[in-house]
Amino acid sequence: MRLKTKIILICSLVVLFVSVICSMAAFYTMRAGYLDTAMGQGVQRAADCFADIKGRIVNLQLDSGKIDRNVMEYIIKDTATKAGGGMLACFYINDTGEKTAIYNDTIFESRHLEQADYQNVSDNLEQAELKWGKQYFGVYRSQNNSYPEYQIYMLADITYVQDRINLIGIGLVVLIFFISMLAYVVLSAMMNKVLSPLQELNASAKQIACGNYNQRIMVKQRDEIGELSDNFNRMAEAVEIRTHSLEESEKRKTLFMGNLTHELKTPLTAISGYAKTLLTVKLPEEDKEEALSFIYEESCRLERLSKKMMNLLLLEKEEDIVKSPISAKELFSNVQAVCSGKLKEADIELECYENGQMFLVDRDLFVEVLVNLIDNAIKASRQGNRILLTAGEYSITVQDFGKGIPKEEQEKILEPFYMIDKSRSRKSGGAGLGLAITAMILKRHDCQFEIESTVGKGTRIILQFV
Repeated sequence: MRLKTKIILICSLVVLFVSVICSMAAFYTMRAGYLDTAMGQGVQRAADCFADIKGRIVNLQLDSGKIDRNVMEYIIKDTATKAGGGMLACFYINDTGEKTAIYNDTIFESRHLEQADYQNVSDNLEQAELKWGKQYFGVYRSQNNSYPEYQIYMLADITYVQDRINLIGIGLVVLIFFISMLAYVVLSAMMNKVLSPLQELNASAKQIACGNYNQRIMVKQRDEIGELSDNFNRMAEAVEIRTHSLEESEKRKTLFMGNLTHELKTPLTAISGYAKTLLTVKLPEEDKEEALSFIYEESCRLERLSKKMMNLLLLEKEEDIVKSPISAKELFSNVQAVCSGKLKEADIELECYENGQMFLVDRDLFVEVLVNLIDNAIKASRQGNRILLTAGEYSITVQDFGKGIPKEEQEKILEPFYMIDKSRSRKSGGAGLGLAITAMILKRHDCQFEIESTVGKGTRIILQFV
């Protein structure tokens, strides 16, 4: 069962239950009121009739202790005519206790009237409710004071009260039905309006499940559903960003594996070819030495490549690194010692500038960063150029005056295996992993990599500590 149907059903049942309870309360209240009114009128009418009968009997001024039956019958008939809606019955009781009807315009016999459950009201007036097809209200009076031989009953047909109450009951049932139907219609309209954002959420969720991650919901109301819509939009945005990130990561991994395969294939092919030649062909000693030298160089290249790959894998694990304070002077001194051979071979001078700055870094890793940057600066520089290594308050700068890096290439140089001048890099034994390792180390140090470069004038790399 859908949420909308559940809410409408529950609310409709609540409305129906409340309507039934209120209607029943109103029904029984009106029923009691109508019956009390009818009974009160019956009691008053009976009291008036009994008082009239008593007064007329007294006015006859009869000396005898008994009233003549004919006179009594006349008085009762005359009173019944004037009663206006009341039914009278009068019975004569002889000395032996036998009861004879003097007058009876009711539908009941003496035994029925005697079996009725009368309750005292006042001054010997009693009331009863008799039911034989209709509803009656009866008042009984025994003339037991002066005239004990007579019993007088007065009944009033109050069936009209029950008919009126039944009509009210039917009206209340119809009213309950219309209230329930109206509540259902109003609730349906309200639920359609209130739950429309949830329907949009459902549709957008289906779209996202199908791969359309750019789906968003317009937030129309500032309530819980609006808050849910807002959170859904943020979730969809996060999913979209994450999906694009995974797609880019997958592309980079595919490219990485392709480049790695290519980088490994070239030296392995050469090594295999030279080894097969040495095994199958008799070469002069000079050619053998050349072949073995090439095999050794390519093996060393593979070793360097495997070490760099291992560094990349270790850095991607994001294990904690141990940082310790180190002065710029000591850091630059270590870098100069590592790069001195390449600098001398390329006839390039490294100029270091520092003023006692201290940096919180992992010594070995950061030395590798600066060595990689200077190594790239050497490759980009011409013979006789210089490279500047400068320490700022919260930064370290490496600047060369070589070829420079084109604008479209600057965002790609940190990718693994990416090389601007591929022929030159391979000749120098590079594989395009140095700056990728540098980027990983800088990330672990919360250090930003900034590049300023102009083609033909040189490149300036700024390592900015956060």
